[in-house]
Amino acid sequence: MNRQRILRAAASIIGGAVAMGVCALGGWLPLKLGYCLNLTPSEPVGIYELVPGAITRGALVLLKQPHNPAASILQRYVPGNLPLIKRVAALPSDAVRVEADGVYVNGVRWPESAPLAHDAEGRALNPYSGVHRVAAGELWVMSNHPRGLDSRYFGPVAEASVVSRLRPLATWSSAPLAQCLALAYALCLAALALLISVTTINAHCARFIHPREAAQQ
Repeated sequence: MNRQRILRAAASIIGGAVAMGVCALGGWLPLKLGYCLNLTPSEPVGIYELVPGAITRGALVLLKQPHNPAASILQRYVPGNLPLIKRVAALPSDAVRVEADGVYVNGVRWPESAPLAHDAEGRALNPYSGVHRVAAGELWVMSNHPRGLDSRYFGPVAEASVVSRLRPLATWSSAPLAQCLALAYALCLAALALLISVTTINAHCARFIHPREAAQQ
């Protein structure tokens, strides 16, 4: 009996590892194929293609999450390994001014960029304020959504953190449709992970537990 429990526990652990691997694959595989899926409201929900090109103001980019102290705020909302989709608002030597009514880049206000003191749940956001000169090797990134998480809250990001420029292939601006697509994607990953996990557990149990003992279970 103890042997069976140990084997079943080991098989369950293996199955759980497989499930997590499948979920991770859901984010990794599209990038390897040259695409990414956006399910957050910072940019329209949809499919984006990774394309070559220089980093210019206004460019839509995929970038690795920053890891400076201010960027710890991202941990509330997104997994640590999930890339961000943002717009390049300012390049090195540009002047960024953060005021109550919005973010100004070289004197031009970014649309719908007023920094928020709290998120939708009332938690403090601690936005930047004042004038900032973007240093060499850094970028100031923004969202096209008033509640998007961007450099207003975590400051400039390293230019080296940019993975690629992006081009939208198919996007949807409808919030209900976006939520349905996100749910459908998550359910597909969960179903695939469950199927592979159950198959893995059964295979290990059948291999290591004596057929008569397994029949008695």
